[in-house]
Amino acid sequence: MGLLKLADKYLVERLEAACHKALSYTPHPSYKSVKNILTTGQDKIDIQTEVPITPQPESNAYGYTRGAEYYGGKDQ
Repeated sequence: MGLLKLADKYLVERLEAACHKALSYTPHPSYKSVKNILTTGQDKIDIQTEVPITPQPESNAYGYTRGAEYYGGKDQ
């Protein structure tokens, strides 16, 4: 609901652009990050002229995973 309230203060097009930009940084953007993009005017920068930023894959949900080498895998 907070994101939709930002459309009252900023144009819907700017809100869409800010959300798109935030999603290019992380797969789970926060309200604060979208608001900061709008406040600083970063949403006005043309997305096509920027270098595309690919979000980093999420880390393993189970912590560190050790490979076969750790457990004395093949031909140490």
